[in-house]
Amino acid sequence: MKPEILHRIKIPIIADSVLSPQVHYGNVHHHEPITGIYFNTQDEHYGRITFENFDSLKVCRGEMLPIDYDWETHERGVWIFKVENSQWLVDRYTYEKKHYGGSYEFGGDVEEMKTHFNHYIFSFHDQFVEVISRGFWFEKSDETLFGKPLQKGHPFLTISDMEYDSFEEHTLTYRYWVHKVSIEELVHNAQFCTQTLMEFALELDGKARVDHRLTLTLDEEGNVMTHLCGYFGNKQVTFPKIANIEDVKPYLKKYMKEVFDRRQKMKK
Repeated sequence: MKPEILHRIKIPIIADSVLSPQVHYGNVHHHEPITGIYFNTQDEHYGRITFENFDSLKVCRGEMLPIDYDWETHERGVWIFKVENSQWLVDRYTYEKKHYGGSYEFGGDVEEMKTHFNHYIFSFHDQFVEVISRGFWFEKSDETLFGKPLQKGHPFLTISDMEYDSFEEHTLTYRYWVHKVSIEELVHNAQFCTQTLMEFALELDGKARVDHRLTLTLDEEGNVMTHLCGYFGNKQVTFPKIANIEDVKPYLKKYMKEVFDRRQKMKK
């Protein structure tokens, strides 16, 4: 096993160096607070870290990080780290593959734990929080975010509350929304978690529910990849570039044809 190595992650929010965080784990129902790390910031505000495809959580006491780190090269204001060659991540992958395999929760492909999930360490005063997830996002507010919904613009929120365009095929109509944030900003933010470029909703019986998304990620070398994903997040097509509506239309039109044929058989 290769030695575990810490890599610094810098975000524009710095956690308070004295006050302890509040860590909450649980399903979101009946206004239950969102799973995440809630903390005071260095400039006397409130912060929250939430996770994309959250897998595991550990909270430990201790002044020193659990993995050797060269503090002489430390950059002031950095309190988040990614663990390269994480044994914990290997253990979690082995467990998920053994017990769930093809029924793995996040898109059905357990192998993505090895390629897209990370072991993160969030360092606070006299304690540290470790998380395995696909990614994370950060928020800041003048008021505590504990028990509050995700803030506007959060990458985990839908973008389908904006104005939409549409196209037709086989008497059916697909609505689609394009994120208003610039491509440059989305690429920058993709270093932390998956970003949504577009959302698609097929109109059926006067209703439209988002059933496909075009997402943006970075590979291990930092190259941009976009993915057309189904309702449950499973990747249907991967583009080694920033795809646009014309790139994805052929795949969505094929899906429209399948839906049209099923409805014909059902006489709808």
